[in-house]
Parts: sequence; structure tokens; C-alpha cells
Amino acid sequence: MDEAVETLFERDESGRLNSLTTVLGQETDRFNNLLRVLRMSLITLQKAIAGLVVMSEEMDRIYTSFLNNQVPTHWTNSAYPSLKPLSSWVRDLVLRTSFIQTWITRGQPKSFWISGFFFPQGFLTGVLQNHARHYNLPIDELNFRFNMVPMYRDQVAVCEALRTLPENSKLDMDDELPEPEDGVLVHGMFMDASRWDDDNMVVEDALPRVMNAMLPVVHFEPQRNYVPEPHLYHAPLYKTSARAGTLSTTGHSTNFVVTVMLPSNQPSDYWIAKAAALLCQLDD
Repeated sequence: MDEAVETLFERDESGRLNSLTTVLGQETDRFNNLLRVLRMSLITLQKAIAGLVVMSEEMDRIYTSFLNNQVPTHWTNSAYPSLKPLSSWVRDLVLRTSFIQTWITRGQPKSFWISGFFFPQGFLTGVLQNHARHYNLPIDELNFRFNMVPMYRDQVAVCEALRTLPENSKLDMDDELPEPEDGVLVHGMFMDASRWDDDNMVVEDALPRVMNAMLPVVHFEPQRNYVPEPHLYHAPLYKTSARAGTLSTTGHSTNFVVTVMLPSNQPSDYWIAKAAALLCQLDD
């Protein structure tokens, strides 16, 4: 965080730091810990292959995982949930660290890549906490209203554009996005067993041979005691397609992030029967 821009540390009238800056610091610590694990294991493995140190059982398992294009268990124990093979996992890690690094050096993004967080639940809690502080509301009375933004945002394209972007400049694609008064814009979610109909702005059946369609940018707007409209489908958002996880202290699966309310012309039972859900990341 030594390279962080000053705007991240601006405080409100009560001297409180932005909750999302706290979230950023926590995410940075988690990624730094993961990168240290990767670095130390790779250095040790290189020495073992060169015959400079004894090839331990742990190093042998890591080497075998590399041959099989699998993420070593030694790495997954310190990492975020993922079902990707090693090659895709590494590309995804580069995107995630780039997302965090850009946030540190350029300030808050116009739209947050929810797939890039170790702990996306903490990010959403930070958004609610900021809203509660700003309007002096009890945070336990806040929940999200989800407003669909008819724009698509691919994090790979964002990362590529940032590589050639001069310092203190803004992305051209940011101009296409609205600036919500409250809440945040979020992208990076995929639809499982359904798709988004851009013309009618509702959930529809998936197209043939399209397994996981991208969901447009979504405005997560904090509301006090918000009661969703009955025509909305309560789509659960999961970190991975496994959906299952261990039960947390809240009673939810650790793989579960949040329930996103999506407009639909079909009753909820229709989508429940199809097991329609949202995913933060795909398996490839």
C-alpha cells in the first residue's frame, strides 16, 4: 500500500476512513501472502530440480501437479476457491493482482470486478457500511437493490487498456458507465442455466451451446429495508460452479456470496427447476 494514491486515505467529517480502503488493505494482505507462498515454493522447487536441495515430498507433489496442469494443494490452501486448471489459474491470478494493483495506484475503479476478490462478501459489507455511515443508518437495516446497466465489461479488456493508459488518465470505456449516487457498479458475473435478454431486460433461457453467458454491469444500490418486487428471481451468486462449500458462522455456504434479484417474465419456480444461478468465475 506504499504506492497508494492519496484519495484512498481521505476521511469523512467524523475522521473515518473509507470502508472500501479497509477492504483493499485486507485483500492486499491476502494476495501478498499467496504470492509469498508461490515464490518460496517455486524457488525451493528450482533448487531441488538443480540438485541443490533434497526433493521433499511436498516439492514432489508440486512438480507432479505441474505435469498434470493442476494447481498444487500447497497453493490452493493459501488461495481463493477455484476449479480452474493450472494454466488458467495463473492467468486469472495475474488479472486479480492487476485489479488490486490498479485500485491501489489509480484509486477506486468505476466498476468493481467482483470475481477479483478473495472475499467478495467483505467488499459488499464495506459498501453497505459506507452507505450506513453517510446517511447515519443502522447497517443491519440495509440490503441491496440490483439495477441492471445495459453495458458489458470484460476484465481482460480492462487490463489490456490499462497497460497503455498514461498516469492520471481515465479509461475511455469508463465514460460509457453511469455514476451512481449511492452504491457501486459491479461486473464479472456469469449466468448458469440462463442468459440476459438485452432487448427486454429480463432473464431468459440459455441459448444453444452457450453454457455461461456474461451478465451485464449491475448497480448494487444500498436500500433501507428494501422489499424486492415479486416478479424478481432470487439468483444466488457463487464463487465457483461447485456451488457447495462449508457452512460458515452465518449459516451460509462459504461458496455463496449474495442473492442477486433479477427481473424475469417467468415465475421463480421455473428458474429454480433449472438450477439457474450466477457465478463469479468459470472453470476454464
